[in-house]
Amino acid sequence: MTRIALTILLLLGSGSVLSQAPSYGLTVLRSYGLPQGLPIERCEAVDSAAMAYFRTVNSYSPLYYGTEYEGYPRTTNHPYLIDDQYTKARLSYQHVVYPEVLLRLDLNRNELIVLSPGFRNIVLHSGYVDFAELYGKHIIYFQKDSLSGCPPSGYYILLYSGNHTLLEKRNAQLWKNANSNILERYFVLKTHYYLYKDGAYYAIKNKRGLLKVLHPYKKELKRFISSHRLNFREDAAESLILTVNEYEQLSGK
Repeated sequence: MTRIALTILLLLGSGSVLSQAPSYGLTVLRSYGLPQGLPIERCEAVDSAAMAYFRTVNSYSPLYYGTEYEGYPRTTNHPYLIDDQYTKARLSYQHVVYPEVLLRLDLNRNELIVLSPGFRNIVLHSGYVDFAELYGKHIIYFQKDSLSGCPPSGYYILLYSGNHTLLEKRNAQLWKNANSNILERYFVLKTHYYLYKDGAYYAIKNKRGLLKVLHPYKKELKRFISSHRLNFREDAAESLILTVNEYEQLSGK
């Protein structure tokens, strides 16, 4: 056992236990199946020790065993979430939380890629991804089931999770255009929204479609949208989140 691993065990196994801990620490503890309720200082120390531990053994981490990612021929834009460069992210993989890894999400192939210490681009096994947090977004791998209107399997941004669930799906389709004997390749980006309500999924295309699903509070929600100046064209995600939350307040469910 390494000195760092021993430090983690000592931090978890000693001292008093309080009733609450920071949400980040709780996530780490839940992923490992360890007792909850450590003091704030101890949770921070555990996270710090865990990061140091992963740095010492990351060449053997299960993250880096997988298919090598294949890039694209030259294109005029890119198919990745936000940026084509890797970004520091937080990942839960096979119920283990990695506080700091380098990730990027391919919206064309539905692949989450991790950069290894040896600069290898590894495609993560989607079935092992519990969640990823990058660019301030909570990413999950959604598995299609038999429910009515269920969207296809793939990586989604989890916008809202209460009595109802809001999902955002971003896609990047590769197009080719031959102009003046020059082949141009480019990606067309599209965004789709899905609402889970009463055992079924609904594709939400606009404000009108949302209000149709959130009956019978159409009038009340119209007033809410107007008074809060929600703009579904300029900021669809935030408008959807606030409206669904208001619906839950009105309906009590």
